[in-house]
Amino acid sequence: MRITRRHRFYAAHRNERMTGSKCERLHGHRYGVEVDFDFVAGGPVTVPFEDLDAAVEPILAALDHRTLVHAADVALIAAIDPSHRVVFDWPTSAENLAAYLLASIREVEPSATALRLAETDSSVVTATVEDLERWPTATA
Repeated sequence: MRITRRHRFYAAHRNERMTGSKCERLHGHRYGVEVDFDFVAGGPVTVPFEDLDAAVEPILAALDHRTLVHAADVALIAAIDPSHRVVFDWPTSAENLAAYLLASIREVEPSATALRLAETDSSVVTATVEDLERWPTATA
């Protein structure tokens, strides 16, 4: 059985490696997050949805209304107050962020098997457990 929970958070970032692109500039998103939780049971399953939310919401709250910064982006680190930023060892693309979020959620709730991160209404990245085995940003 699969249960999907939807969440959202707001954050700013820039893709400093995308020279000449509008994404190179600091900008913000209302990120949509859907997490799939898979359960295998021999009979009826009862999973309180609030237990699943409790695994996800603290992770997203740590990013909410913050600027997500790649550690190599020293100019942005210098410009953003430390209390308003979260620094990662990797570029803050949607692909990397989706892998990081799924890995972080799985540390709390191992039944999480996939995560969809919508950066815009028309751009969605899906990270799966299989992706985490080869995705370098699955850990902070």
